[in-house]
Amino acid sequence: MAEPARQRPRLYSIPPSAPFLETLARAILSGDLPHPGGAAPDPFDLPSTTIYLPTRRAARGLREAFLAAAGGKTLLLPQIRALGDPEEETLLFSAELDDGEGVAGKPAISNLQRRFALMQLIFAWERSLPKEPDRPPGITPAQASHLADDLGRFMDEVGREEADLSDLEALVPEDLAGHWAQTIDFLTIVTEHWPNFLDENGLVSPAERRRILMDQEAARLEAIGDAPVIAAGSTGTVPATARLLQTISTLPNGAVVLPGLDFSLDDESWEALGRHPEHPQAGMWELLRRLELERSEVATVPGADADDVQSARLRLVSEVLRPAETTERWQALAGDGGIADALQGISLIEAPGPQDEAEAIALILRHAVEEPDRKAALITPDRALARRVAARVRQFGLAIDDSAGTPVTRTVPGAFLSLVLEAAHADFAPAELMALLKHPLTRLGRSAGAMRMVARLLERAAFRDVYLGQGFAGIRAAATTEPERPHAARRLKGEEIERVLALVDELEAAFSPLATLGKAASASAYAEAHAAAAEALAMDETGSSDRLWMGDAGEALSVFLRDLMAEGGGTSLRAADYPAFYRSLLSGQVVRPARGAHPRLFIWGPLEARLQQTDVVILGGLNEGTWPKPQEPGPWLNRAMREALGLPAPERRVGLSAHDFAQSLGANRIYLTRSLKVDGVPTVPSRWVQRLTALTRAISAGDGLRPTDPWTAWAKMRDHVDGFAPVAQPAPRPPVDARPRRLSVSRIERWIANPYDVYARDILRLEPLPPLGQTADAALRGKVVHAALSIFAERYPDRLPENISGTLTGIADELFAGLGGAARIEAFWRPHFENFARWFAETEPLRREGAIEIVSEVRGALRLDALDFELTARADRIDILDDGTLAIYDYKTGSPPAPSAVDGMHAPQLPLEAAIARLAGFGEIGPRPVSALRYIQASGRRDGGEEREAGQQTPDALADEAMAALAGLVKEFDDAARAYEAMRRSGTYFGGAYRYDDFAQLARVDEWGNAGGEGE
Repeated sequence: MAEPARQRPRLYSIPPSAPFLETLARAILSGDLPHPGGAAPDPFDLPSTTIYLPTRRAARGLREAFLAAAGGKTLLLPQIRALGDPEEETLLFSAELDDGEGVAGKPAISNLQRRFALMQLIFAWERSLPKEPDRPPGITPAQASHLADDLGRFMDEVGREEADLSDLEALVPEDLAGHWAQTIDFLTIVTEHWPNFLDENGLVSPAERRRILMDQEAARLEAIGDAPVIAAGSTGTVPATARLLQTISTLPNGAVVLPGLDFSLDDESWEALGRHPEHPQAGMWELLRRLELERSEVATVPGADADDVQSARLRLVSEVLRPAETTERWQALAGDGGIADALQGISLIEAPGPQDEAEAIALILRHAVEEPDRKAALITPDRALARRVAARVRQFGLAIDDSAGTPVTRTVPGAFLSLVLEAAHADFAPAELMALLKHPLTRLGRSAGAMRMVARLLERAAFRDVYLGQGFAGIRAAATTEPERPHAARRLKGEEIERVLALVDELEAAFSPLATLGKAASASAYAEAHAAAAEALAMDETGSSDRLWMGDAGEALSVFLRDLMAEGGGTSLRAADYPAFYRSLLSGQVVRPARGAHPRLFIWGPLEARLQQTDVVILGGLNEGTWPKPQEPGPWLNRAMREALGLPAPERRVGLSAHDFAQSLGANRIYLTRSLKVDGVPTVPSRWVQRLTALTRAISAGDGLRPTDPWTAWAKMRDHVDGFAPVAQPAPRPPVDARPRRLSVSRIERWIANPYDVYARDILRLEPLPPLGQTADAALRGKVVHAALSIFAERYPDRLPENISGTLTGIADELFAGLGGAARIEAFWRPHFENFARWFAETEPLRREGAIEIVSEVRGALRLDALDFELTARADRIDILDDGTLAIYDYKTGSPPAPSAVDGMHAPQLPLEAAIARLAGFGEIGPRPVSALRYIQASGRRDGGEEREAGQQTPDALADEAMAALAGLVKEFDDAARAYEAMRRSGTYFGGAYRYDDFAQLARVDEWGNAGGEGE
């Protein structure tokens, strides 16, 4: 066959003002492509036409465009193929290219296979390093996995750009930091070891295979004769793609269609684009230079010409994004009515925060879909914003999917598999285990309702109390141990405990595949055990676990685990390393829906939006750092090294993002949205928004971007309630006969600080549910310290042992041992108590001087018949002195009340105990005068402890004042009109008292507190 005649490259462009795919389809059907003014092709000849597009999504869109352009007539479609975007692992060439010989005949190594292979090379490189005492410990498998992933991306970039790494060692001059030399040494993995690995296994890298196939495709096209070939939508930034475009453009019936070539940018600025890789036209400037074409030689696709308004919009976009060194030309645009008119249809919405931004976007989408045949799309790289918008649109009854995908760990099966590992890794701690048991996929052979029921029983039986156990043995012990004073939630029946123990047995059996692996195994073995445990947990009442692997996410995870089992045999892991390693492999993985939910609403990432256009376009998340994302040279090479190797500047990706932004501005109605603050931190507008607003000021069109509708105000109305009034401060007034007639001295303090607490606990009889799996907290430490001091006083009531500190520490050690050896206890509580014990040994002999007997944890009560009220107490310690008086002590592991709080009757506990003692309220101690009221602070910090007088007045004076105040308090609340208000007390003591309010949520403190309702 004779070689086809070569022609000068034939290039076209479709401006952003025209829908790219629809315009392309019409031009091909009308005969204007690949030759201008050509005859319309016969419908039966269309399959001989080959069309190359950048992505598979664009290929699907072109098929739909052809069907729409045919007007419902039967049509044989052309051959539509995806070239494969650098960011997409797609390359759909015909099978005839791969003849099984040479490099192209070798299969490309899969991503997971490459990751495991690179991990092994990384571990080998680390082992080859010289042993140094200051070298940090070796990297973990998860760190090696992340490192291998980064290295793989670097290798892909090097392969795409066809860079030569043979001179890598010459890139580090002596004046560079030493870590660069170590980096270059590390990269010998890429330059030396990796090629050998590929050759030994008969594999090629994905980038190399893509390059070979593209070059083979170019050679094939040169030999096919006169068949029409069109490449559309690509800018040729990858060298292999540029060569293919060059070949197609010179075929007799070949043509290349560029997306949005800028014809309005002046020639001087156009020629400067070689120095501006961040410009949206930089890629096309480089392609035209490679093809030795002038911009004027590129024609507009027939039927895509812009009208006056659209031309003004194209010029506006060109001016906004012109090179920074030529922005002084904006001054010449002042008073240009055409540019000002181009702002029509563009609105800038600056929302206070991400929630308001998402709500405003959802309202715009809802408004757009209410108009027949109107399509709308949100385009954003901000995945969090996309998820928020999707959630809000669904609340309007509209189903919309984020086509950029959902992180696989956020899907139902993805979260479930992660929870399985988290529960095992945490040794079945309460929070992790209950999160797993309450997941909808956890069934353990039960119905969903039965599973939730038995999970709640386990939570009540074992975890709604202080929990210091570990593993299933700890759960069984906690479930079968009855506390001294069990919370109401823990009062289970015998058969309920049996159901809980049966559940624990089933859990242990389900996790047995992971438990039997021991401390180390291969990644394949862990993956197999992981899947087996997950299936056992997910088994429903019919004995099936199919629900785990159903749907897009379930299928993707099943394939992932299958590949992990196949490729991970050579990677050994410790049991503790597998969860982090598993998460590293899933990092960045997304699941894309098979199809969109609503036919006229879309959420696209910038990549998915390429070549697609809707009637309404919302460009969301336009903050610097989000769109565009910051571009760094990466961890492997600095800018100078990249330039020496022929790698593109990092700003080229900014240029690609800018091109996506510019293409989207061609729609009829455009909304630019951003948040003024994110997480409370002020944001900086995207550089493109800054340029647009600066240009509007330059042409004296300052309000040109103001939205015509108050979208953010409407968004805020979502939370508006008609007739809203601030929540009033709670003031319950129960009947007098329902009010408490018996309180302890500590409850009296609470009564003063916050009457609502007494109302909830002592009148409504509400008991706060203990936190889930409460760890060793300050309250438990206080109980241990009180118990140790009480036992010490009981054993030595009238004499002291020889080794006071050792004896007291030994008592405490026995109590600490019963708590299971929690890390906090061993690291803090024991050392602090030992320090306190030394202080106590030094000061206790002085306290015992003149003491006849020491009584601890003594209960007392005082009946006030005139008030029909009983006061109770349990004194931590009472010393009976030889002068017939008493010294009353109160132990505090925290800070004791200030003397002013005691004198002011804000902390009347000790004064009330003195009053009880004077009137023989402490039983056999009898009526005695009180000569001292003291606090012993057992913090264990600094000196170890501190002894402090309770107040500045005498004990008798404090007791008299406390009883008078108590009488007044009882009489006051015996008035039916007196309310048990929820209080927000000022001052140090009351602030501390309210900090631990168990009923703040019930009292709606946040609502009335923010409304200014302050009670004193």
